[in-house]
Amino acid sequence: MAGSRLRRAGFVVGAAAVLTLATNTAAWVNWTAAPWGGNQGKLSQQWVDESYNEINFTGCDEVYGRKSVDIALWQQIDWGSDKKHDTSTFTNCFNGTGHKSTATQTGLPYDSYYFEIDKIGSGCVPCAVIVDEVNVDTTKAD
Repeated sequence: MAGSRLRRAGFVVGAAAVLTLATNTAAWVNWTAAPWGGNQGKLSQQWVDESYNEINFTGCDEVYGRKSVDIALWQQIDWGSDKKHDTSTFTNCFNGTGHKSTATQTGLPYDSYYFEIDKIGSGCVPCAVIVDEVNVDTTKAD
């Protein structure tokens, strides 16, 4: 009887460790996606940040010829509503292949973050932006 309780306790502890590992590996420090895109409301993958981050879009295009995209930075709040920190409008990345738009945020608390396509053009819900490369960089040194 004591042996089966011990096995069950070991299983519970092991399962909790696997669940913790699985949920913590979803957020990366730096990441790149090529290509990447979506319409209004599309969320990026998450990353873990401390104090500084940089979101880069290189080579943007939109089917209907829109020439801007607004990106909102969100902080993931466990057990509460996520916190919106900043919205940046990207236009330079629409000037052709290799052109980059960058949003930089500083003074952020250590946490998990993601961005959302907040608006395309002046607010085109069915529109979609395609980005040759999205890069999130949390190292201020470069």
